[in-house]
Amino acid sequence: MIILFFDKVDAEKTGVTIFLAIFILACYTTFGLLSYRFKVVVMTDKELIVIIPFRFQCKSFKFENIKDLKWDLWVTYKMGDYRKLVIQTSSGYVTNISDLEFINYDSLEKWLIDSTNLKLNLARKLNIELQQAKANRWLNIIAIVMFVFFFFVLSKGQMRTDVRFPIQIVMIIINWRLIIRLVQYQQRINENKKRRKLVQKNQPPTKCM
Repeated sequence: MIILFFDKVDAEKTGVTIFLAIFILACYTTFGLLSYRFKVVVMTDKELIVIIPFRFQCKSFKFENIKDLKWDLWVTYKMGDYRKLVIQTSSGYVTNISDLEFINYDSLEKWLIDSTNLKLNLARKLNIELQQAKANRWLNIIAIVMFVFFFFVLSKGQMRTDVRFPIQIVMIIINWRLIIRLVQYQQRINENKKRRKLVQKNQPPTKCM
């Protein structure tokens, strides 16, 4: 981005130069915020290790010292809803993992559930998953339609091929991920419907007095 800025700064108009400068600053600011929140979670057979490198923090504790696991919905409004698992230890340390931060959130969540002997509120877990699926399903559909629309607009434009092609590749990859997520959300909604029907079927009929 810096190379692009210095290539354009002499040839482009003032407005374009200012836009490029602001865009570069915004990217570095975003990188700084993400670096501050960057977190590595390592799970072994006996302990959980949380590393926050840019804050020089490293915490490790045994699974047996985990006091509580609580599921919650991380509502961002503009970016969709995300599942969050809050982890609290007996010493009072609190951390969390979410599927916004970790692409392998489901694996981490399953490992934690299997590694602890706590009495967990799994009904809340399923409810959070359903809420997320219902909220994000339509956002995903809108995003997919928008990416497809801009893909075809870009294909018919006058942009140079060496610039257009990488952008189209990125758009295809993002759309592919959105479609996978959409299928997962719909599966969760369908599974919840099946569970409700099964519960209703197994309930004894009420007697009229």
